[in-house]
Amino acid sequence: MIQYCIHTGVPRDHITVIELTIDPFVKLRGWYHRGKRQAEQNGITMEETCKGYLKWEGDELTEDKYVKAVMATIPEGGTLDAGYEDCPIAKKVDVSGRDITHCDNVDKALELTRSDDWSYESICAKVLPLDEARDAEMVATGSMDEFGKIMAELATNPAIKDDEKDTDEVKELKKKRRSTLIQAKSWKESLRGMDIGKLDLEDEE
Repeated sequence: MIQYCIHTGVPRDHITVIELTIDPFVKLRGWYHRGKRQAEQNGITMEETCKGYLKWEGDELTEDKYVKAVMATIPEGGTLDAGYEDCPIAKKVDVSGRDITHCDNVDKALELTRSDDWSYESICAKVLPLDEARDAEMVATGSMDEFGKIMAELATNPAIKDDEKDTDEVKELKKKRRSTLIQAKSWKESLRGMDIGKLDLEDEE
């Protein structure tokens, strides 16, 4: 992405990479409500969505039950973000706050000045419709189903699934492997129909 931005004329020193961090329980509660909305957009229930990677067979899947079910899939010593590796050049930004502090932290990292009359509620009112439209597009193109298959594969593949017997070195190798698979397969879906043949997207040294 950095190479693409530079290719389009953006100076390298004008590019700031940020890595968002969040409390895992705050993240899971957000996942639940977003997943429920996405399931409804896809014409199914949250319970049907979670039959695959959570093996859910119970009654109504509430927020608390969802959080417990996801946490139960994480092996001892593992983390919720085990599928992603840290970006060494990124500024770490905590977005655990479900209030204006979320935006304050991002603005500080990017050295942005936000208008005083922008409340958290007014920002959400503008952002959420964009998120919902993106979800609808993912459903229409089949990307939602493909992403579900990617996550199901990661959850069941013994070659990259965490094991409590793994050494720290093996855990780190598996973590990088999962990150690579997520990025490669997700990019394959997102780049459908895009003509990037003329772009030089070689990895930055």
